[in-house]
Amino acid sequence: MSKKTTLFILFVIAYSAPQNNDESLIRTYSSPGKIDALIENYSPNKQYSLVQLNLKSDSLVNHIMNIFPGAELNNGPASYQRIMNDDIFQELVQNIDSIFYEIISDDYNYPNNRLVWVDILNGNQTTGTWTDDDAISYDCSCLEGAENCVRLGWSEWYNPFDYWGEAWYAFSPPFYQEIEEVRVTIRGAQCDALPLSSETYMGMRNDSGGWSQNYQLSVDYTENIFVVPSNIWSNGFLMPQIGSEDNYVIDNVKLEFYYSCFGSENPPSNILASDATSCTNVDISWELSSSEASGQRLFRDNILIADLGPNSTTYQDWLAESNTIHTYCIEAYNECGSSERSCNPGSLYSAPSVINNTSASDGLFENQIVISWDENSNTENYKIYRDNVWLGLNNSNQTQYIDQFVDFGITYEYCIEAINICGASNWSCDTGYTNVQPGDVNEDGFKNILDIVAIVNLILLLENTTEYTLWAADLNADGSINVMDIILLVNQILD
Repeated sequence: MSKKTTLFILFVIAYSAPQNNDESLIRTYSSPGKIDALIENYSPNKQYSLVQLNLKSDSLVNHIMNIFPGAELNNGPASYQRIMNDDIFQELVQNIDSIFYEIISDDYNYPNNRLVWVDILNGNQTTGTWTDDDAISYDCSCLEGAENCVRLGWSEWYNPFDYWGEAWYAFSPPFYQEIEEVRVTIRGAQCDALPLSSETYMGMRNDSGGWSQNYQLSVDYTENIFVVPSNIWSNGFLMPQIGSEDNYVIDNVKLEFYYSCFGSENPPSNILASDATSCTNVDISWELSSSEASGQRLFRDNILIADLGPNSTTYQDWLAESNTIHTYCIEAYNECGSSERSCNPGSLYSAPSVINNTSASDGLFENQIVISWDENSNTENYKIYRDNVWLGLNNSNQTQYIDQFVDFGITYEYCIEAINICGASNWSCDTGYTNVQPGDVNEDGFKNILDIVAIVNLILLLENTTEYTLWAADLNADGSINVMDIILLVNQILD
């Protein structure tokens, strides 16, 4: 057996011995340090830098802790982000090579917007995974109390080599107008006893599926917290991606999304609704809001009637009610909220309403009946009916009609209908009759010698009597036709 083979076997035994039972390695959760651990009294009026320390060994961790005892580098070799004022940063620069740190922001402020969206995905809620060697397993291995995990970069105990595995997670934040900060927290641990320094990294997946940064995760069961670039998205998602060859178990992934979102501040302006210009619809128009909008909502009498696109400026309401003045209001909105409303009244050109105060004369005239009514708005013509038969047509400013074709002793019903191009009103009705006096025996409309002759003929029985002639010839209403009726008629004629 060659020396090389012997050394390889010894290496396999030495390397594999601690791993032949993963369950013997149990990691309990340890708290991470704070991102502002080096700042005692934070003030938004002071300038700070957000610096990432890439500490790949215990010696680097100890070196920084000796310089900054309060740095809270609690979890050994890993990437840490810390806020620093200028004095602290200058001291860092003087004591560590630039390859071990990078400036994330040289003008950093805590996110102070009230809008924050937070989502947490369990380790096993991956959007996608990749490995060439089946180096992915859905178990929590050495994490105390963890559930629903994924394990990356593992191999069988007898294999001295580690294999790479990746997992990524998709987060879909709400609509935003500005992003203030994005933070990603990876909670997990390495479940190999060796190596002591992690070979597990996190980055933000981009549209091509590549990595944007490398944040080294701690081997400890802890939370690795990073402020990440807000402009790196993967097909519309913020997508943290973790890769490992060290049996790294992901407990969960949290994303904090600090953002600004303002509703449409200014409403659409100059809304106009047509006033009685159409029998069928009300036309509404307006000018667009000066604020950003994803849509517009139109209301009739506080009831939503249309959800419109952001560039619409007109609408036709075909469901408006006749004889009603509606109030139309328009508002702009986006995913963050809606503006105030701009309003204007509008109405249909409707069929006329029922005419008021229709009156037909009752016995005021001997040979005619006069019908009158109040002038009606929204009217082009008036139709006059007598006993349901169309009698005449007046224009809109004629509110009286004289019926001269009437018979004695008959009561007629007169009805008036208002009409325009949109339709007709209901009828407004009243009854009327003439006031014919006795004496016009021959019904020629006059009292003269011919009526005296007619009475004489009735007295002498030269003519047959009728109900009318009995009434018209009996001027003194004594129930009989005689000389006294002739005398009374002569007096009327001579008067």
